Amino acid sequence: MNEDKQSIVPKWLTELQQRSWEPEILLSGIVLYGMFKVPDLLDDFLVFFKLNIFGNSSDINNLVALFKMGIYWLITGLILHLICRGIWIGMVGLSYTFPKGINSDKVDYKGKFKERVESTPSYERIVMKLEKISSSLFSLSFMLFMSLVGGYLFFLTLVILPFTISYIYFDLGFDGPFFEVFQIYVIAIVIIGLLGLLDFVSLGYLRRFKWFSKLFWPIHRIISILTLSRFYRPIYYGIVTNFNKWIFFLFLAAFAFISIMGAGTIANTIYPGDNISRLQIWNSRPGYSAYPGNYSDQNSEQPSWRAQIPSDVITGNVLKLFVAAHVSYEERMLKHTPLDSLKKLYPDTTTAALEAMVVQNYFKIGIDDQVIEVPRWYFHYKLESNQRGFLTYIDISNLQEGIHHLKVTTQLDSAFSRTISNIPFYRDQTLVPITNPTIQEEKENNPDFQPKPFGIRD
Repeated sequence: MNEDKQSIVPKWLTELQQRSWEPEILLSGIVLYGMFKVPDLLDDFLVFFKLNIFGNSSDINNLVALFKMGIYWLITGLILHLICRGIWIGMVGLSYTFPKGINSDKVDYKGKFKERVESTPSYERIVMKLEKISSSLFSLSFMLFMSLVGGYLFFLTLVILPFTISYIYFDLGFDGPFFEVFQIYVIAIVIIGLLGLLDFVSLGYLRRFKWFSKLFWPIHRIISILTLSRFYRPIYYGIVTNFNKWIFFLFLAAFAFISIMGAGTIANTIYPGDNISRLQIWNSRPGYSAYPGNYSDQNSEQPSWRAQIPSDVITGNVLKLFVAAHVSYEERMLKHTPLDSLKKLYPDTTTAALEAMVVQNYFKIGIDDQVIEVPRWYFHYKLESNQRGFLTYIDISNLQEGIHHLKVTTQLDSAFSRTISNIPFYRDQTLVPITNPTIQEEKENNPDFQPKPFGIRD
């Protein structure tokens, strides 16, 4: 049988198999270069999605977190692959340079030390073993990534999409008989998913029981289709049937545990290192922290998707405030100030002006718990952070020098009012324009007058 199989293998495939290390190294380098850039792109996508498309669900956080976790596994695997290939290339070179291998007679070791040298495998054997490990690492890296993506697609197809469609298009929310039935359905899907995970980690242990395998077969087919397992099933079976099963089982168990815990950690992390930091006297609660994303001169990496001001130190008499537009605001905004009602009151007013009124009636601005009347809001696209939103200018000429808190809330009743952002800033009055007396008048009264630099006061 093996001879028949060997006879039908094309010559070009045999040659390619023997030189597979070349495309492996090339692909590892190219993919690694791209993978290091993907997490930042995923963060940008997450902000864009929550601002512009659907902001009421944390499912998109879980999706991005799982993709990131898969990418980190892929990066780890490819780095290990390149390290193994590097050692492999070194051993290939040594096997050519020293064709006789290790000459134990040249070292005058005694006892166990000499036995260690004599028991060292030949270069050719090491090369063959490294070849097997390197190729397996390369394939395993992509299998881990695809299995994570496939696991999310399973729940996306059977849970997230049905609920999202029923919520948006059929107005079926988080209460009533529909939600009770849906909860039972979700529990059933979770149990099926856990069975699939157990089968994956246990190397198909559930398939060994004849009576259970018949019941599990249709479930397995559904799971296989929804998780795209056909793309990584050959890799999975190849490793299961050629490596130590216990080692691979422990590896998959660790992979599943680390991936679930890691994705949850990534989804809930605000600052890098939050989950490993041992600092106890530190807090990120609004009102006690100065989040860098709230300041335009500090937020190039993590711009706030709520509100931003130019800087944490304001030197002029005008405070520019940008509030990011958010799809989750719009339903409440239109309920509070319906466009249809405004059109009846102002029939000759443009749609843009009416929409500006909706914004005006929705946001409430306060500084140090004192409500500030904002004369007008403008629609604004912030180029630095690629965000759509609303821009206004606040007169702070009467504000004393020192620390102040800008608070952006909603003008709804107390039961539904919520704080959008709480931004601390320092009002600095060191720089003020010189307006009186004029430089010309000073020169006329005092010929020796030398004007001071603009903005410096006595």
